Amino acid sequence: MNTKRLPERKAARSYRESWILAGLALIGLILILRLPTYYVGLLAIVGINALVCMGLSFVLGTGQVSLGHAAFVGMGAYACAILSRDFGVPTLLAIPVSVLLCMAVAYVLGRVTLRLKGHSLPLATLAWGVAIYVCFVAAIDITGGASGFANIPALNLFGLALDTRGITLLAWLCVGLSYIAYRRIYRGRVGRIAKAIRAQSTMANAFGADVAAVKMKVFILSAALAALAGCLFAYYMRFLSPTSFAIGASFNYLIMVVLGGVAHPVGAVLGAAVFVAMEFGAQYLFATVLGVPGQMETMLFGALLILMLLRWPGGLLTWIKPREDVFAPPAATAAGMPQVADARPAVKRVEVDQVTKRFGGLQALKGVSVSVPTGRITGLIGPNGAGKSTLFNAVTAVVPATTGEVRIDGAPLPRHARDVIRTGMARTFQHVQLVPELTVLRNVMIGGYIDGRAGLLSSALGLDRAEEAIMAERARVALDQVGLLDTADRPIRSLPLASQRLVEVARALMSRPHVMLLDEPAAGLRAGEKAQLVALLKSLRDERGMAILLVEHDMELVMNCVDHIFVLNHGELLAEGDRSQIQTNPAVMSAYLGAEG
Repeated sequence: MNTKRLPERKAARSYRESWILAGLALIGLILILRLPTYYVGLLAIVGINALVCMGLSFVLGTGQVSLGHAAFVGMGAYACAILSRDFGVPTLLAIPVSVLLCMAVAYVLGRVTLRLKGHSLPLATLAWGVAIYVCFVAAIDITGGASGFANIPALNLFGLALDTRGITLLAWLCVGLSYIAYRRIYRGRVGRIAKAIRAQSTMANAFGADVAAVKMKVFILSAALAALAGCLFAYYMRFLSPTSFAIGASFNYLIMVVLGGVAHPVGAVLGAAVFVAMEFGAQYLFATVLGVPGQMETMLFGALLILMLLRWPGGLLTWIKPREDVFAPPAATAAGMPQVADARPAVKRVEVDQVTKRFGGLQALKGVSVSVPTGRITGLIGPNGAGKSTLFNAVTAVVPATTGEVRIDGAPLPRHARDVIRTGMARTFQHVQLVPELTVLRNVMIGGYIDGRAGLLSSALGLDRAEEAIMAERARVALDQVGLLDTADRPIRSLPLASQRLVEVARALMSRPHVMLLDEPAAGLRAGEKAQLVALLKSLRDERGMAILLVEHDMELVMNCVDHIFVLNHGELLAEGDRSQIQTNPAVMSAYLGAEG
């Protein structure tokens, strides 16, 4: 791969996309200024819906499902309407106050519901969505109840009262700014880990992500966008009815997001635009052109929606295929870039002392003791079902030991898996855990999550460019170490399984560990790739003094590189010793070649 030409290609693509976006913005401005008021109003509705869908798509991107987002839109709408009409608060103050209020409510709701999993989470969001809607109807003295809330003042900006065209321009300005912010977030540190949480939450946790905190931040941000959309809706309609924020509206927002696609913020805009076009187009066709009474347009709308999702199951994004955006430094200046300081202590020894693990009535580990010193490759072998991966999970706090203790240089293992990597330990997994939506490079960059500092706000403002450039260069170095540098910008799903295992090794190296736990890294590798892996492990041991714990079924590879071997069988430590001792041990030979093998 020609790395010298890569930044120029990325820059050229970025310039092209900037010109395309500028052209679309100009066309939109002309349409808003020249179209009849009715169609301008439709554009306003599309823009308001797009704001809601951007936030909701990010929530879905972290593996959460919200069926109550219309409630946030309603809270924002009623809050700013009440502040403006009943208390005379200027609109420029009413809008941020309403958004902050909605964020506070989202925090409380998130603390209660986001810890739920499976079907419980969407049911909980449905419950509070219905509850808030009922409050809109029941609070007659405040919201006007079912009769509605009228006489909302016009949106006033610096003494200028905005009409339909003005509010439409403002709505799409908010969409444009939100699109830029969300695009930066999607390609940044939080965006990567959010997608990792959706695909492989255990892996994200193992590389330092506080999964609950990330989900909470995304949820609150999505509520803020929904509240902003509600404020614009209130000032556009000048009249509010609770039916606009009923549970059906929440389902419509969800349909828009799924229709557009959640892999990129442009999907939210596409989904909102196509949904409104299909809805009003069907109404026009049946009511005006065909003169058919009833709700026949709903049937056509549903049929079209089903056909589109069958054609593009990943949303309309699968049709336009937006490209990922990664900041990469020029190769010529990479060596001179500032490096992230290593704040993690150098680990000298990991000790597993009499660890037992029970899963109900099954005892997977039975008093296992293992020592992994620095500067040595330690092998952990045994037949299938011996408990090797369970021991890995216990050592990295993915599953807590039932009894016994794991110590790092004499200190107890942290309770949470996300804190283990900060002690200098990194791992791979028995079953590959990568993020299908990301490129090879961005999957490896997840390994540097704990070294990054960029959050939602700094990413949204584009203040993470220097950090992203450093991380991208470090990820390329890690890929070069495993021989996959030429695949950096390829989709991870395009790589064979054997190469994906090496990507996991590169991701572990990205975290700059002192102890590395590798769970069957050579599975599926060819002879040349295995030789390269062995050479890498030896260089990490000899040049960095790294401690390596290797689980592997390929006995030839194990005997070519390990210094000391522990053998597990049926959850118990069967034997330990150097290669020659293990090769001649009768109990080990029986476990592999006898009835257990």
